[in-house]
Amino acid sequence: MIIVRGHGVVAALAGLALAAVAAPVRANSVTALEGSWTVAQATVNGALRADGKVLNATWTFRGPELVMQNANGERLRSALSFDATAGPPAFHVAPLDPPGERPLWIIWERRGDELRLAFYDGVDRRPEDFGPRHKLVVLTLVPARATPTAAAVDPCSILRVAGVDRLLGGPTRAQPAQHRASTPGSTCALHRTDGSSAISLTLVGPPAGPAYVGAARREADANRRMQVEEEPALGADAFSGTSGWTVVVVAHRRGTAMILKFEALSADRIERQRFVTRVLDQL
Repeated sequence: MIIVRGHGVVAALAGLALAAVAAPVRANSVTALEGSWTVAQATVNGALRADGKVLNATWTFRGPELVMQNANGERLRSALSFDATAGPPAFHVAPLDPPGERPLWIIWERRGDELRLAFYDGVDRRPEDFGPRHKLVVLTLVPARATPTAAAVDPCSILRVAGVDRLLGGPTRAQPAQHRASTPGSTCALHRTDGSSAISLTLVGPPAGPAYVGAARREADANRRMQVEEEPALGADAFSGTSGWTVVVVAHRRGTAMILKFEALSADRIERQRFVTRVLDQL
């Protein structure tokens, strides 16, 4: 499900095995969970995390079955069994495709249109509550809707419409961006043909965009080599981080997070801000 390693979260959809005899299924539990949900926020130990295999993943409950699909299209199908006596309500899951991994207990609660799930990372123990607690993962999900995602938007096109060649002061070429499993969304990296500078854009679509910005801010504040600065002109929660010749600007607009990375850019701050605004206006 989720594996925490070292300083961050490296998420992977894995199998889940059933370790106990199933208790009777409560009809109201099945009804409350029924349907498709999208992960809008993830916390570990009470802190926001930006995780590519968790944020914007879809959880679909169909009676005693659960299908999880992350933003990269990886799927896990599991059987559910509910504990009729648990408080908070809880369920156990067993892998159907693929099988063979460790068991896992999940507690859940409904808050209006939101669904919260909590489980211990790598520990087969039912959570007492929603924490924060050591190794406790808490997911906030919202009803899945047929809304456009950042993956459907070409970040290279956005950069070119915003005038990337003019900002970099010369023609550019696209290079494959180094995609980390911990980074959701789609990325484009454009380099000057002489290799002197580059700009990359990563987009994380709704509903997880705002939570991703919050998690990115937390990681930036923890990086002692990065100078963090508020960017109120770019909207709520927007910030930039500078480390050496690299500047990263993070903001969100209409539920989509924008992460712009400038490397060895010779343009001044005003030109950069105008470019960032043009990018945001396309979201």
